[in-house]
Amino acid sequence: MSRQADETEEVAVVKRKRKYRQIASKGMKHVVMWQHPHLRSCLPETVWYSEENIKKMLRQSPSVFVKPDKGGGGSGIIRIRKLAHRFEICFRKNCRMVEEGNLGRTVGKLLSPSRRYILQEGVELATIEGRPFDIRILLQKPGNRWVLSGMVAKVAARGRFVTNHCKGGQPMEMKKALQAMDGEGIFPEKIMRELAKISYLTADVLERRFPGLKELGIDVGLDGVGKPWIFEVNTRPYFRMFSKIENPSLYRRILNNHRRIIR
Repeated sequence: MSRQADETEEVAVVKRKRKYRQIASKGMKHVVMWQHPHLRSCLPETVWYSEENIKKMLRQSPSVFVKPDKGGGGSGIIRIRKLAHRFEICFRKNCRMVEEGNLGRTVGKLLSPSRRYILQEGVELATIEGRPFDIRILLQKPGNRWVLSGMVAKVAARGRFVTNHCKGGQPMEMKKALQAMDGEGIFPEKIMRELAKISYLTADVLERRFPGLKELGIDVGLDGVGKPWIFEVNTRPYFRMFSKIENPSLYRRILNNHRRIIR
């Protein structure tokens, strides 16, 4: 089957109503995962948005991300960085510098009054040719057990801080990404084993609290020494990015698992 046919089939498949359980709130999922000691060591600090929490977090971390509690695709994300005595606020493709006294007011103008937001501690992501990347791990449960269906790296477009495919991020085969990662002392096989371990643990912890989950898209970043950090878990993941890497059998397997889940 051609890649184009696979992608056309995916559009038809994912338009069918997903009858399994979905949890939209990033904050709610974070609270559940934070209660597990091993997962806690892989989670950036995450709190509900407030002006006071921005200031508090920036005293502890050089960067903070403001994210909508619900929604995906990298939409609505704001990055705040502390630079000397001022702060850089980046939203979409635009960045501006502000004084501390104007920080909360400036960020507030970028937020939708109808949405709730979280603050997440920034992690200095590993890079490939100077471009930050993170990883999407897809777990599916077509039967009685979770299956790790695939991993794919997402390399940010030049000048962007989000890696999402719909924001110009470039999907890249996982092993190639780890081999191309900037820096020394990186062991791809060890990293992939650790990623698999924390992915299955994440699925187990979330499913115990939210029975009925069937698919998880886990977004993980690596820091400069290869330590994994779980940024968020999507319970209604899309997987078009897997069609963009040179592994058509992997993409077909993902579609087949998804078809078994929703039938």
